[in-house]
Amino acid sequence: MSAADFINNSPETKPFWDAAAIGRFVLPRCRECRRTHWYPRGFCPHCMSTTLDWQESPGNGEIHSFSVNRMGTEPYVLAYVALEEGPIMLTNVIDADPATLSIGTRVKLVFRPAIGQAPVPLFTIA
Repeated sequence: MSAADFINNSPETKPFWDAAAIGRFVLPRCRECRRTHWYPRGFCPHCMSTTLDWQESPGNGEIHSFSVNRMGTEPYVLAYVALEEGPIMLTNVIDADPATLSIGTRVKLVFRPAIGQAPVPLFTIA
């Protein structure tokens, strides 16, 4: 079993990847403390409860922090994006001129295909 198979078939993350496969972005939300978190896992990192639901998210947020990597043929942006629901996720900002980005720039989620697995969530300028 490859790492991609494990990630996509883990019972803890399967709802996320199933939703991603049809273009929906869902976040785990704890039934006990009612907080939303990122990354998908089988327990709430805030209160350790295992009673989670999956809520659909529009994927709106803003750049919390970012770095432009200029190694290689094309620069790419690695960023922490603060989602409107509260969690901060590590991701890439794509289809944007790195020189125009700043902390606080509004971004929105887009899915991009990944070879042999469900699409991955990335962000672009809103």
